[in-house]
Amino acid sequence: MDFYKLSCGSNNYIAYRKLQGRKASIVFFGGFASNMNGTKATAIYKFCQENDIALVLFDYFGHGHSSGDFTDYTISDWQKNCARVISELTDNKQIIIGSSMGSWLMLLTALQFPERIAALIGISSAPDFTEDLIFKQLSDKQKEALGSKGVIDFTSGHCTYKITKNLIEDGRKNLLLNKKTININSPVRLLHSINDKDVPYQTSLNLAKKIKSTDVEVHLVKSAEHNMSDHHSLEILFQTIREFLPTNYLTFIV
Repeated sequence: MDFYKLSCGSNNYIAYRKLQGRKASIVFFGGFASNMNGTKATAIYKFCQENDIALVLFDYFGHGHSSGDFTDYTISDWQKNCARVISELTDNKQIIIGSSMGSWLMLLTALQFPERIAALIGISSAPDFTEDLIFKQLSDKQKEALGSKGVIDFTSGHCTYKITKNLIEDGRKNLLLNKKTININSPVRLLHSINDKDVPYQTSLNLAKKIKSTDVEVHLVKSAEHNMSDHHSLEILFQTIREFLPTNYLTFIV
């Protein structure tokens, strides 16, 4: 799959794909250790292509086709990637779709660029996951190993990830759910599966309570897995996107 490179200096670059479109503009923030060739990203690309919607897909540093090693980066680094994409690859207001970790980055980016946000769509949102879903789940032995070695293997579901001390410590600088209010005023839609084994759906409910905007909706489905890449979940996502398109441009895919 062809991609472009956004230079970030010192031989670092963000790999991305871009579609032109007239109806709206979307940027997709992927999940932890995922890439822009995944099932969901590919489906979003096809949907935007068929509906004349502008789109940017990209890989964070250490992910997919972008430069760097995964264990060298943190939430702050990946959020800077997001900010650079918004600043250099897009114009006007954007619909940002964030999947899992990408939803955390989506919220952080919306706080940085409130004037550039048309709407936010979170899928299986995982803000603060480095603390709540990783560090707090570690045994004392694992925490000791993380402190002494700086990196450990962490298994979640069917996947094992390299988790660094830097990732955990940096994550604490970016926590959102410990705040009384998250100062986001744009429309927000949060999609989550009750059956999510990786990130509890209550995370999205808690997030909805804390976001300042009154235009916040949570859509729960019962049967999907964490990735929400099945046909039914994708149709819910596409219908959510359509909600933010100009009504005279609506095109439905069967």
